[in-house]
Amino acid sequence: MTTVLLIGIQDADAAPLEAGLRMLGLDLTPIRLPEVRIPDGIDVRRSVAVLSGAADAELPERIDAAVELSLPVLILMPGFVTRDLNLSQTSNGQIDICFPPIRPEELAFRINLLAERSGGDDLGVVVQQGEIRIDLERYEVTVSGHKVDLTFKEYELLRVLASNPGHVYSREALLQTVWAYDYYGGTRTVDVHVRRLRSKINDVEHRFIETVWNVGYRFRADIA
Repeated sequence: MTTVLLIGIQDADAAPLEAGLRMLGLDLTPIRLPEVRIPDGIDVRRSVAVLSGAADAELPERIDAAVELSLPVLILMPGFVTRDLNLSQTSNGQIDICFPPIRPEELAFRINLLAERSGGDDLGVVVQQGEIRIDLERYEVTVSGHKVDLTFKEYELLRVLASNPGHVYSREALLQTVWAYDYYGGTRTVDVHVRRLRSKINDVEHRFIETVWNVGYRFRADIA
């Protein structure tokens, strides 16, 4: 499980994030300022620091502290102005920025992606759900040991769904998470890609992705 370290985020701002992220399988730990340290029992290899990008003099120090602890960093920006944000010390690529509106599905996706890129243990680079195995380092998917050729969007769609079996994603949430646009061909784009994905991973014995009518899609939890 990925641990989210909320560094310097006020309780009022953290509260709405916590409920949504916990539902998506993330563990949240608030870090009080001014001291920034890893609490006992936390695996830094599967942890991500989440910082508020609100303009203040302490933001660079919080970024520095997270980097010194070898934590990947996700900055929650209150708006789209980034001219005062200096990210030169995080050139290793373990950083991301999330702009409003902040949605739990997109936030969880970015957090897990940062955790995977940070070089965690083997469980962090492989998603195994029943007969489906997703190698996150090689971008390879196998079903019952047989490699399946997917487009990048099909792969990302499968990875999001399989990473949270049983969780129902609306078409809008998948569109925003996988395509990173509110409207990119409309939600019909999601239906088309799900249909193509199913044609490649399903067979007589396997039905991995379920349709939740009038809502969206979920990866079956009973096959894990």
